[in-house]
Amino acid sequence: MRRDNTHYFVYPEYLDKTLTRKEGRRLPLGKALENPTITEIRLAAEKLGFSYEVRKEASYPRHWWESNGLILIEKKKPKLETLSDLCSEIKTYIRPALEKQKKDLVKEVKKRRISSGRQISKKPDTKGKPQKFRPKRRK
Repeated sequence: MRRDNTHYFVYPEYLDKTLTRKEGRRLPLGKALENPTITEIRLAAEKLGFSYEVRKEASYPRHWWESNGLILIEKKKPKLETLSDLCSEIKTYIRPALEKQKKDLVKEVKKRRISSGRQISKKPDTKGKPQKFRPKRRK
């Protein structure tokens, strides 16, 4: 990738709470997010009014085996301030909106299944234990 002086390279690892600073996190734990995605970062950048470019096939150099993607965001503020703004936007607006969409979608799917006559089967919770085989009794 070519160096560009008008954009910041933003990898999801910069905002990831599960990583240490040595592994690539750029923000303090209090401001960081748990497992941020490219989609969330893109939506936050869009809402904050940044111009951006998404590169889904890119990977963070310290985790070259995982291709989580990369976003190029235009330089308006210092990099850490931009990352902090992105995190706060994702925490307050983006994640709750995505969770609401997910819940609404699940409700809609359940309604469709019930209206079509197919019942949603509820299997007993085995808590990670394999079920024992019990043959049927003969009468």
